[in-house]
Amino acid sequence: MPRLGFDLATSFVGSGLTLLLSAAGLIYAGQLGYTVPQLYAIGGAAFLIVGALWGLLAVATGRK
Repeated sequence: MPRLGFDLATSFVGSGLTLLLSAAGLIYAGQLGYTVPQLYAIGGAAFLIVGALWGLLAVATGRK
């Protein structure tokens, strides 16, 4: 049986985080000396690395 509540919660958290990062990119891009696309790329790379490490940890510990 699918865990609908968990899926909805993670979708909402992911959507909220995406909106917060988008807003931060628009607000702070000039102050940090980056363009908005560069900040999106940095954020995307960070999430990719964290997700890959999390997945490897899950496999290594037998959770997946």
